[in-house]
Amino acid sequence: MPIVNRAGTLLSFALLLAPGTSPAQEPGGRAALDSIRASFSARGDSTALLALERQRIAFARQHRDDPMIHLELGFLAFRLGELTGANRHYDEAASEFEWAAELRPSWPYAWYWLGVTELSIVESGVIPLANIREVLGLDPLSKAARAFARALQADPGFSSALVDLSSTALRQRISPRLTVAQRALREASATPAGRVPAVLLMRGRVERQLGEHDSALVALRGFLDAGGDPGVGGIEISRSLAALGRRDSAVGAYARAGRAPVSDSARREFRRDLGWIATPGELASFDGLAPDSVGPWLGGFWDRRDLSDGRRPGERLLEQFRRGRYVRTHFLLVSRRRSNDITVAYRDTTQQEFDDRGVIYLRHGEPDGRAQYSDAQVEPNESWLYRRLPPERDVVFHFVARGDVQDYRLVESLFDVYGFSTAIAIQTRSDLPTAVIYELLNSRAALSPRYEKMARLSSVGRGPLMAQERAEGRRAVYLGVRTDSYAMRFGEDLRPVVSSFAVADASLATELHVVFAIPAGRLHSVGTTSGAPAYPLALRLMVYDSSMRAVATIDTVRVFRSAQPLPEGSFLTEQLVVRVPAGSYRYHLVIAEPQADAGALVSARAVEVPRVGPGFAASDLVIGREGSGLVWRRPEGEVPLNPLQRFPRDGTASLYYELYGLPQGASVGTRVIVASRGGRSVFRRIFGGGGGANLAYTTVTDAPQRARVQQRLDLSGFPPGRYTLTLELEDPASGRRVVRRQPLEIGSARVP
Repeated sequence: MPIVNRAGTLLSFALLLAPGTSPAQEPGGRAALDSIRASFSARGDSTALLALERQRIAFARQHRDDPMIHLELGFLAFRLGELTGANRHYDEAASEFEWAAELRPSWPYAWYWLGVTELSIVESGVIPLANIREVLGLDPLSKAARAFARALQADPGFSSALVDLSSTALRQRISPRLTVAQRALREASATPAGRVPAVLLMRGRVERQLGEHDSALVALRGFLDAGGDPGVGGIEISRSLAALGRRDSAVGAYARAGRAPVSDSARREFRRDLGWIATPGELASFDGLAPDSVGPWLGGFWDRRDLSDGRRPGERLLEQFRRGRYVRTHFLLVSRRRSNDITVAYRDTTQQEFDDRGVIYLRHGEPDGRAQYSDAQVEPNESWLYRRLPPERDVVFHFVARGDVQDYRLVESLFDVYGFSTAIAIQTRSDLPTAVIYELLNSRAALSPRYEKMARLSSVGRGPLMAQERAEGRRAVYLGVRTDSYAMRFGEDLRPVVSSFAVADASLATELHVVFAIPAGRLHSVGTTSGAPAYPLALRLMVYDSSMRAVATIDTVRVFRSAQPLPEGSFLTEQLVVRVPAGSYRYHLVIAEPQADAGALVSARAVEVPRVGPGFAASDLVIGREGSGLVWRRPEGEVPLNPLQRFPRDGTASLYYELYGLPQGASVGTRVIVASRGGRSVFRRIFGGGGGANLAYTTVTDAPQRARVQQRLDLSGFPPGRYTLTLELEDPASGRRVVRRQPLEIGSARVP
């Protein structure tokens, strides 16, 4: 019987109902059904569709065993669900598709659309009920997975069902049916569907999610061989290589994925990783890129992230891959319906994949400390500690699962585990039970001494600290969801003393010298064949400009040998030299012991590299000490260094600097000022005697273009303390003035 809808479009089932055939599983029959589905999708009038639905229901009562009328009613109800958002229409559509599937179990199309409908059903607003359904396998996602699996059983070549089954399994939140999808995808490998690019892509993703990374690589390379998107395939291959620990190959595959103009699909995949950590400005820049500019932009993005944390190239990208794998295992949301109350400090409606722990983990990685407290009177809770290098303060995040044990939300204060009203009452009333409050605070004592202190105080004395704790929590949330980091962590801190200076080399090209000293008691020696101890150090120096662009790097391992173990109280000293153009920079220095979990990151030290020629210029001022254990060897002679920047009382300091761009015999006005830090100038017997309140003299250059100046500074009479030595130089011919400053410390005893 032909069907005419209210728009006058003929929807004929004549072909579909031909006797003796199973038309709905044939490609032509599916095309006809798609046409019927498309005709309903074009309708935007729910009233007209409801009227048509009533007509077809009346017809269905007379033809209850006709699978085609049930498919039609399923399409009608599905479209009504799209238009109205009402769950009942999706439920009705699922019932009709299920009826059609029961009438014709061999028709994959009925099972397929049953799966599509189950995916579209809005989850219940009662979160605990949704969780129970997940566990029992009665939720829409579980039912969808089973429906797609039945479609594949009916027709193994039905590739769209393979793709949707895999998508469903990857999205599953409790007890995912990934093994079902994996089995179906593997069985399909011998069918035409197994050579479809979309199926190979899904197989790669499912295999990787199940930890079968080698199988994932085979599928993903097959995806590329079958003509799949090279950008998408390259990113997925990069993720799989990273999971296998093939770090260099993973970074290379990622770079190759962005070389050619990227498709919209590849751009979305790139955005999946950087979207969690990029700033709004960075994301806007990325979204506006031309297709052939995506790769270079991504290279710069990850390079800047590596530099900001003192990492090697590619480390931040690989860490982001690792974080993504971790959060998908531990912090997936069970329900897309999230509860909010007044204590929730972070609300992001743009993602429904992870709880707030996942958001913080994706941005900042593994915390340095975790704590929980279990009690019938408090909600499930966690607190995470992230240690920061001084002068930054440590950060503590608090999470509470209220109303859904799987959805942990960020809150400002630890006391918010009780709820807003109780948290306020704890701060203002003194008649509340203290035992649970004490235990809760004590559970966080290892994260911050603030909690141990509050646990010891009465409610009255605790009030100011509670207000401070909430303010710190508010600051933590702000930083946590707006910044990202990959902190360098070591089990033991080597505590190096680091200084630097810039001079010109033999060709008058500028170079940066970084000098460090490590306390011997912090080092771990290794044995050698000769029996003498050795001290290997991995050294990495990164110099970068204001746009976070690397201008010079050193990455090396040096082994320091000693006839005897370094005595307690001594220091291991060394100097790194790298050529750097003139300009204003910062540098990171990473020092690590390969044989021990010990190291240090000296971060973001500012340095000014002087411009040499044409015209008058000067190097940095180098303040050294004879016998410090480290000298700068030059063809013209050795220059003493002083890595500790400390001098014994009544000792002597050596001053070294270079003058550039002047003819031989030129006069340079010179003034030396030694001032107590934060205090007034101090003048004593300088340069072997003499002195006065206004020490000024003239330096005469002894060579053209470069003059080397060495002086001795007598520290007799200077009391112990911290000082700044200022060197002022002026070229009378040009009027150019140069000022150099260096800190120094005078101790009260012998300096090692």
